This record gives sequence, structure tokens and C-alpha cells, in this order.
Amino acid sequence: MTLAEAGTGQVKAGLRERKKLQTRDRLIAAALDLCDRQGFESTTVDQIADIADISPRTFNRYFATKEDVVLAPIEDMITSMAASLDDQPRTGNEIEALVNAQVQILGGRCPIGAVDLARFETMNRIIQNAPSVSARSIELGEKKFQSITAKVAERLEVDTDDPKVRVIVSVYISLMHLSMDTWRCGSTGQIADSAVAAETLQATYKIFREVIENH
Repeated sequence: MTLAEAGTGQVKAGLRERKKLQTRDRLIAAALDLCDRQGFESTTVDQIADIADISPRTFNRYFATKEDVVLAPIEDMITSMAASLDDQPRTGNEIEALVNAQVQILGGRCPIGAVDLARFETMNRIIQNAPSVSARSIELGEKKFQSITAKVAERLEVDTDDPKVRVIVSVYISLMHLSMDTWRCGSTGQIADSAVAAETLQATYKIFREVIENH
């Protein structure tokens, strides 16, 4: 069971499913903590499994590689973004829908559960020090882009290669990058709390709208 599977709406609520999600969450927490403290290369699957109180064989039922468990926050964000975007009304303004979907996630109001920004902070530190994790993160970043693109195209009832879709997604990604520059505090590059992150994204979008309206 993964959060991605939960996001499909095909999972029946029950004790077994909740336990699987809890185990997955423990694996992510253990992997991020260990890899952050002692380094990615020095951390083994056995160590992660031991902290999560499962067998190494069970680990592979949840994640194919050590890179994947460390980068699970990205997979969770992909799933959360799809669910939150589905939750947005179709007003024709897809940039605003994307912004509101992200704000919903940051506010802990995603239909399928909250996303922990602190995990992204830890994950990013690991990415900076582990080439294999960095390479895999690029692949997942592209997967996130494609997922958002597909959702926007679906909402507009056009093909994913429609120029309008590409412009909308590109503008949204740019707004996110501008906001993230502000989220990070001081020389440590730490990410601000979710409330500040949401407010910053909304403020950035407001500036964008003002620029469009005045030019």
C-alpha cells in the first residue's frame, strides 16, 4: 500500500490498509533520519527496516530502492497535488486552480492527507550529498511535471501537448520557484513552516495577477 494507491480512490478503508500506510510512513521517517545523520551511502536497507520494525524483505514490498524511500516525499506530493487539483472548481483559470491546490496542501487540507514540509527539508539535504539520490530526484521532478500537465489537460479537455497547457504549467512552476526562494530562511536554506509557505505562494500569485492586469 502506498499513498499513491490511496489517492486512486480504489482503496477500502480498514485496519490492514491503515497499518500498511503506517508502516510506509515509518520507513520514510527512518530512512530520512538515518541518511541525514550518517549519510546515504553509509545507511543500509537493513538499518532502515530495523528502525521501522520490519524485515528487509518487507521493505521491498514498499520501495524498490533506497533512493525511492528517501524521495517518497516527492511521490506523496505528486499524489496530493493530483487529489487537490481534482478538488478545485473548474472556473477556467487553471493557474489559480493550481495555486489554490498547493495552498490547500500546505494548509493540511488535502483530500488524502497532509504533506510534511520538514521531510522535504531533510530530503533536500540528502539530495545535495548523494549523487544517486540527486539523479533519481530529477526523474521524479519530471514525473511531477507530467502529472500536473496531464491533470490540467484533462480539466481543459485538450491534449497534453496543447500550447495552452504548457504555458499554464510553466507559469505555475515559475510561481512555485519564486515562492520557494522566499520560503527558505537565512544561510541554512531551511524551509519555512507551511503557513508561511502558503501565504508566500498566495502573495506571489497576487503580484503575478497585478503584473498581468497592468501590462
